Amino acid sequence: AGRSLADDLSSGINAEYGDVGEHANDYKQIQAMEKLSELQLRVRQLLEQVEQITKEQNYQRTREERFRYTSETTNTRVLWWAVAQTSILLLVGAWQMRHLKGFFEAKKLV
Repeated sequence: AGRSLADDLSSGINAEYGDVGEHANDYKQIQAMEKLSELQLRVRQLLEQVEQITKEQNYQRTREERFRYTSETTNTRVLWWAVAQTSILLLVGAWQMRHLKGFFEAKKLV
């Protein structure tokens, strides 16, 4: 019954993730040093979490933009590769038909 909100939050965060990040905060120590009430400490924690979430969203947005660009360029390359293959196939087919027609005419089979 002697545990404060800061104790619960710190132990819950540390138990789940350990000290994470370069700037892992010890909220119990911050509360003692800055003489914050439990409500002020909780507000501070929430603000830091919102800031971290915003950074993560920006990072994910950047990754998504880069992935989308990569996907679009890959799709464009695949399309042009298919167009080139089809063109080559049609040209080779036309050349074979012309060559075989000339061959059969020379052999007097047609």
